[in-house]
Amino acid sequence: MKKVLLVLLLVFFVAAAEAQHIVIIVTFAWMPGMTNLPEHGFLPGKKFKFYPAVGKYDLGGKRLRVELHDERDSLKLKQVDCSPVEMTNTSEFEGPYGTHVVENYIDSLFAPAGIVLDTAATDVLKVNLEALDARLIGFGNITAHGLCKMSIVWNGNTHNYCVDITDKDPHSPISSHAFVTRKTGTRVIASAAIREVLEKIITDLEFDK
Repeated sequence: MKKVLLVLLLVFFVAAAEAQHIVIIVTFAWMPGMTNLPEHGFLPGKKFKFYPAVGKYDLGGKRLRVELHDERDSLKLKQVDCSPVEMTNTSEFEGPYGTHVVENYIDSLFAPAGIVLDTAATDVLKVNLEALDARLIGFGNITAHGLCKMSIVWNGNTHNYCVDITDKDPHSPISSHAFVTRKTGTRVIASAAIREVLEKIITDLEFDK
């Protein structure tokens, strides 16, 4: 029996907020001696890509202070309301990197929609990241699922958003017949799920302007 090697990689993220400095430590474990192929594969994938919104929006330069809160660790959701697929939370988005991606996605989608991010703005949008995962389901004929759940607090009201997008969805940037590595498939479908949720939020903000 081959000796199992355990490789621990510590990644440090330093995030500077207005009045505080947060040091986040994430530990990833890789065991190449495992008999089953990891769901997200060993092969490298293409760099994570931020996709533009599907629709067109114009909030006319609305200034918002956006506060992003990662609630995943406290909620520890194994399933979201909009999907029968169980979450394993074993993708690269499971920790602080996932929060970082969502933060950058807000930047990339809000500006083209006519939203100005301003830490001094009086209008505050609280965004809670509650779930983010990507699943590759099946053997041979694999279906990629992007799972994302967020809630927002806006004007004193709470709104919930949940997405389970697959590679068969018309909004998916990748087709179900695409030849890509598992890592690439994971990144593409997770990116699509984040975009879908944030676009729903933008739609509601535009309706409420």
